[in-house]
Parts: sequence; C-alpha cells; structure tokens
Amino acid sequence: MSLPPLADLTSEPALQSALETLFEPTPALTRLLVPAVRARLSAPPASYAALVDLCAEAAQSWGWADKAAFVAGHPVIGEVKGLSAHSAKEQGGVRPTAPVVLARLAHLNALYAAAFPGLRYITFVNGRTRAQIVPELEAAIGLPPSPVPLPDDFDTAVPLIESDTLRALIRDPAGEEWRAECDRAVADVWLIGHARLRNMGLA
Repeated sequence: MSLPPLADLTSEPALQSALETLFEPTPALTRLLVPAVRARLSAPPASYAALVDLCAEAAQSWGWADKAAFVAGHPVIGEVKGLSAHSAKEQGGVRPTAPVVLARLAHLNALYAAAFPGLRYITFVNGRTRAQIVPELEAAIGLPPSPVPLPDDFDTAVPLIESDTLRALIRDPAGEEWRAECDRAVADVWLIGHARLRNMGLA
C-alpha cells in the first residue's frame, strides 16, 4: 500500500489514508488521531518519520480512556483474519504458525484482556515470529513461561479468572501498572509506524 505525497497531508482525507496505512484503520484512529494531528499540521511535515513523531506528541495529551480505545482498535498477536497487508506480513513471518501457537496466543490474549481491563496486547514484533511473542505475552500477564518450542500436545487452555490466583492478576485501571502497560502499548504503535516506513523505504 502506498502513501500520499507529503504535500497532500494537510487535507483530511489524505491524512486519514496515510495514518490508516501506518497504524491500521480503526474507529479510534478516525475519532482521535486524525483530528489531533490535523490540528497540529499548519504545513506539510518534513518527512513521514516526522509525521509519526507528531502522532506520538499528539497522543500525549489523551486521557487514559482514549489511549485504551486507540490500543484496543489494533489487531492482537495471533489474529489471522481481517488483517491489513502490513499486519499480516508483520505477524506471519516467512513460515506458517503452528496451530498450537495460535491456540496458546488466543488463550493468552483473552487472559490479558481480563488482567488489563480495557486493553489488548499490542507489541512491536520487529521481525519475531508469533511463537517468539508467547513468552513475552506470558510475562506481561505474570505467568511462568511455556516450554520452547511448544509441543504439539501442549495444553494451551488458560482458565479465565476462575481462581484466587488468576483473580490476583487483574490490574486496577486506575493503578500504575495498568497505566504503564497502556503507555507501553501506545508507544509500540509508533514503533510499528516507523518500521512500516522503513519497509517502504521512507524512513
């Protein structure tokens, strides 16, 4: 997917198209990021890298609910349907993902959503496979790491908040740990944008 010329980015349709390519088309992007960036663009940005940095600057003024909504609009790790061309390439790597890995990620994503109410797990893949993301996601939730590589008969299921141990994993949305995780996820979105620019030869 191509990006519009920098000179066109003071136009809202061109700006929206560019941001959807860099960060995924989501309702939160349309509602939050496009108007916030457009308000700061009195002239075209010097580069697309500068535009991504402007996005990061604009998001600093958002409240926690808006940050969470922006993060929640992005595809989770292990998603296989409805991905943009960029996301499919970033997540899929060069080899098909083993079913046991996809099943493990599906359970971990559900548990993460319970542990961090209102968030979904977003990370800068940076060339890693889905299997390599599994221990990172487990650590974010507070779970011990699974065997590497996952055996085909691995029990991927994670009970969803059915015990005192798992209830203890739930973070308070007003607490520091939840907010730090939210900020980390938002920051990783900007890293994804810069990586997409590099892949398009526009860094």
